[in-house]
Amino acid sequence: MKSMFIPQPKKIRTSAGSYTLPIRPVIYLPARELMQAVSFLQSKLSAICTSSFLDADIQIELSFTKRGSDGYILELTPARIIIRASAPSGVFYACQTLLQLIECSASKSIPCCIIEDWPDFQVRGIYYDISRGRIPKIERLKEQIDILSRHKINQYQLYFEHVFRFKKYPEIWRGRGCLTAEDIHDLDEYCSERFVELVPSFASFGHMANILNQKRFRGLAEDLCRLEYQSPDADKLADWKKRKGASLAPANPGSYKLLEELFAEFLPAFSSNKFNICCDETFDLGLGQSYQLAQRKGRGRLYLDHILRLRELAGKYGKKIMFWGDIIHKYPELIQEIPKDVTVLDWGYDHNTDYKRVARFKKAGLRFYACPGTSSWVSLFPRIHEAEDNISGFAKEALKHGADGLMVTDWGDGGHYNFMEYSWPGYLYGAEQAWNTSSDRHDFAERFACMFIKTKDRRFAGAFRDLGAVAHISADAWYQSIWAHIFFAWPGDKVLSHCERTAWVFDKNAIRKRKIMFDERYAKLLMKKLLRIRAVFACVSKEKCTDPYGLLPFWIFAVDSMVHAVNKLALMDGLTERNCRALLKEVKSLKKRFLKLWNARNSPSEICIALGRYDRYISILRTKFLR
Repeated sequence: MKSMFIPQPKKIRTSAGSYTLPIRPVIYLPARELMQAVSFLQSKLSAICTSSFLDADIQIELSFTKRGSDGYILELTPARIIIRASAPSGVFYACQTLLQLIECSASKSIPCCIIEDWPDFQVRGIYYDISRGRIPKIERLKEQIDILSRHKINQYQLYFEHVFRFKKYPEIWRGRGCLTAEDIHDLDEYCSERFVELVPSFASFGHMANILNQKRFRGLAEDLCRLEYQSPDADKLADWKKRKGASLAPANPGSYKLLEELFAEFLPAFSSNKFNICCDETFDLGLGQSYQLAQRKGRGRLYLDHILRLRELAGKYGKKIMFWGDIIHKYPELIQEIPKDVTVLDWGYDHNTDYKRVARFKKAGLRFYACPGTSSWVSLFPRIHEAEDNISGFAKEALKHGADGLMVTDWGDGGHYNFMEYSWPGYLYGAEQAWNTSSDRHDFAERFACMFIKTKDRRFAGAFRDLGAVAHISADAWYQSIWAHIFFAWPGDKVLSHCERTAWVFDKNAIRKRKIMFDERYAKLLMKKLLRIRAVFACVSKEKCTDPYGLLPFWIFAVDSMVHAVNKLALMDGLTERNCRALLKEVKSLKKRFLKLWNARNSPSEICIALGRYDRYISILRTKFLR
């Protein structure tokens, strides 16, 4: 029976007999405040709610379960269903488990059992990037929230840089797509009705280029938006860390005036008392106009002082801050000085991340979340196995050291060409690990295929894991999946060279390093695998009553994109004009499909970033390789 659920419950005890669900069951509610908790169950079962205990088919009892506000006991007897919880949220989660149990029963008869269940983490979150090019339509964000809440996620954060409609500074968002305060109010209420907390998140130190490169704000950037540095250490920065206007200058008083004005509009839109100030990847901190201040204080102290200053600003709006933990890890001696009302968000996205470092925050008596990722970004399809290792690895250590939460992140580097639809295995695996860290990883793919895709085709779980394994292949200096780099490369690019490379691969149920010859022979081996995967996806997409959330058109597009990349690699040694024309035709078709898929569920926002990648590739093929 355990295999029926996502997330898997903690304890299930089966008993004799079965319960037969009436055509229109009656739900007994002991308090009106529970109406929202059972509304989805009521809707799905066409049930009737009553305040009369007698003859109710589903009886709800508000009682002490010893498992916190989200814990519950769900009991199915031959006569009725009984839900016991100490709070409305516990009732809500019991209803979701009951619905999964009903959906997986072949008939109206459900095996009798007692399920005792509670979460490992108080906070179970998903973090979604809307600032790298794509903002889903509001109805799409609501659908995401709806699905996540039914899998027991209770915190949701959207990543904001420049995509909030500031009234005072319209140049920040004008022409680039944004959400309004009214949109946030709407989402906030929607989340609240589903026992999800919508937490504001805003880039407030690093990753501010979308704001600071506006003419009005350039003087507030550490490098003055000109890559101008005073520190000799600036020469040590890797090229990819040198970005114009990347970080706010803490030495400039105008920086805090700007943040205070932005916070004044942004923070009141959210009812949560929490605020994620971000403050990650401040690579050029203290290297530019804050150099002299950093020399006096030290870069670590300069960083912590900024965090404390933002804590004061956020406090004016009743918010307690949280921030990403990557920079403070470089100054462990300062961790003890972080105020105890601040939450640290420790992140790392590799399968071999040092998960045990969360012990530093435990030792300091701080609240903290562990924040793994879906491994979807800079990939044509998620690196499924990396994501699972990363999520379960963080969850294990976070639970051991008493983290408040597990929050899975989903980013959109490079224009967010990785669709949200790719990330659902990562979201749900994260939801499961946040609820029950000891759940069975080995059959997760089968449960996902059965319960989320709604297919009985036993090939499907293996097919999408195989696709994740192909996507996983990374090599040398190419970040994340090498196929994303190959897809947008043009003939002559180094990534298309036929040569042996050291690559990370998923092989024999583990992520390993291998020497791989990236050549025509290797490409043809992968091509056969991809075509088998595509055939399975296409077959399942034609089944009746499958794919209720419409993932498969996106997943088939991912396969076809990877096929294009692999085919391009195969052709490079014997490239002809005919081959170039074939590649051109194929990528133009893929661009058209990409545009259609994007527009179906997302606002136009900054689609130009992703389309620009297609267009550069197409233009170079036309002008340099075709007569």
